[in-house]
Amino acid sequence: MHVAPRVWISLGLCAVALFALTLRLWHLQIIKGAFFRERSENNRLRTVYVHPPRGLILDRNGQLLVRNRPSFNVDLVIEDSPNPTETITTLAEIVGQDPAPLLEKLSRQGKRLKYEPKLILRDVSRDDVAKISAQRHRLPGIIISVVPARDYVNGELAAHLIGYIREITGEQLKNPLYSGYRMGDLIGQSGVEARYERYLQGERGSQAVIVNASGNKIGEAYEHLALSGSDVVLTIDRRLQEIADKSLEGKKGAIVAMNPKTGDILALAAAPRFSPSVFTSEMSRDTWVDLIEGKDHKLTNRVTQGVYPPGSVFKIFVAAAALAEGVTTPNEKVRCPGYLKFGSRRFHCHKHSGHGPVNMFEAIVQSCDVYFYTIGQRLGVDRIHKYAHDFFEFGEPTGVDIGDESAGLIPSTAWKAKYFRNPADKKWYPGETLPVSIGQGAITTTPLQVARGVSAMVNGGKVLKPRVIRRVVASDGRVLEEEPKDPEVIRTVDIDPSIFVAMNKAMVGVVEDPRGTGHKAALPKIYAISVGGKTGTAQVASKESGVKDDDHAWFAGYAPADDPQIVVAAILENAGHGGAMAAPLVQDIFAAYFGIPDEPPPPVVEEKKKIKRGAR
Repeated sequence: MHVAPRVWISLGLCAVALFALTLRLWHLQIIKGAFFRERSENNRLRTVYVHPPRGLILDRNGQLLVRNRPSFNVDLVIEDSPNPTETITTLAEIVGQDPAPLLEKLSRQGKRLKYEPKLILRDVSRDDVAKISAQRHRLPGIIISVVPARDYVNGELAAHLIGYIREITGEQLKNPLYSGYRMGDLIGQSGVEARYERYLQGERGSQAVIVNASGNKIGEAYEHLALSGSDVVLTIDRRLQEIADKSLEGKKGAIVAMNPKTGDILALAAAPRFSPSVFTSEMSRDTWVDLIEGKDHKLTNRVTQGVYPPGSVFKIFVAAAALAEGVTTPNEKVRCPGYLKFGSRRFHCHKHSGHGPVNMFEAIVQSCDVYFYTIGQRLGVDRIHKYAHDFFEFGEPTGVDIGDESAGLIPSTAWKAKYFRNPADKKWYPGETLPVSIGQGAITTTPLQVARGVSAMVNGGKVLKPRVIRRVVASDGRVLEEEPKDPEVIRTVDIDPSIFVAMNKAMVGVVEDPRGTGHKAALPKIYAISVGGKTGTAQVASKESGVKDDDHAWFAGYAPADDPQIVVAAILENAGHGGAMAAPLVQDIFAAYFGIPDEPPPPVVEEKKKIKRGAR
């Protein structure tokens, strides 16, 4: 059978075409199969990371302080938006915002995986969610995600202790401590939120969602559940914390309450405060500047970071040093005419008419400056430094585990020689010791150091490490970390126990003796709870002008005096006398601790017995 040449040509062409098609299919399916499979999956499946709920924060009695709530974030998938700038501009118009900050935020987020959403707006209102949802056709690439947000249920309560969370910074992402974190993650930036970030954060989950050609979710493929963070139980008592915070409303200062037997912090309040919740959503520049640069320094934890001259509170430590060194005795009397003349200068007592002859008990009770000028001069600055710094740990951070802490300063001849450049300034002059002996001059401490020092004075000389955490509990109930049964003793003050007894007796006299300066810290006598303490009035100069400003008011006290269970240190900046202004705040804490009502019950009046006529 004869086949025409054109048939063979046609068959050949068909064979070549079939071979080419087969070769192309082999190339696409075998050689490039993985590539196109990935492209196909990216068009159909998206991996969405699920933020884990942070752990709860509770007080020592299980009262809730911080929890989580659902919030809405607005993200942009750039690959799904033909014109991201136009999309962001439209979004800003819908929610009534300036597009410039949103575009800047988009550009700052740097590298990311393909189809990974970029955060544009955090914690938007339900009204804005409704507006955005209604305009989705104008917003290609925009998605709304539901994420857990921090809920500070008590507002500003214990703000400086609890701290706040905020988006992780570029510098923090480079830190190995934050390995596994991603841009846009919220992390603890201060306080307990930062210190216990590794427990509170939890473990991120992921979800593969099915999307349509417009990038909108139409289903789910699979999911890896997020693991909730662990709960942190604090040592503070919410009831005491509320009293401390309320006491500082409208003031500048700090209050810290501590168990002198364990080191547990029962309340930690600093003012002015801030609201941690402002960090969970978009913050205006004005708000940020006010927090960081404002004159009130709201982010400063004055309990641990505020450094102040301790004033007359320091006298009990100078008195203990004087007895330990044998430069005086409890019964030696020093005459106070209202001043001490040293060289050509007069160092005045706070009572200008003088206290007359006073022994140590009377000098502490009445806070006589001349008495302490005299024994401080005998001790010298280096022996004052030895007892205050080396024994009671003033001038050193306490080690409390809530972040940065100021050390304060206890001066000495070695300190001055080291830190002053001018040779004439390197020498310590005897006249400089006198103000130090009453807690003035170069000396500075933090309120927490004062509370710890008074605790050591009344617990037999044990300088404890303060602690704010009782335990950390995982989401499955396992206890991951728990405070030890025994307190951590940093140092034991090795002096004659009779000195602690003498100081305790004198501090009770400050509150209960008719001549004492701390009457306003006393509890109603009907409750038979004895209180001890020491007032302080620290002179300060304005940082701006250098001119003398109003005095800082101090009071540090403890109760019951015969078996101290609580120590409270309070300072009010530029408020005046410690006995008048700070002591009542400490009394409020004591009253709450011992369950004493604001209005004590009326005293029981016994009916007078009738006396018969003629009876003796």
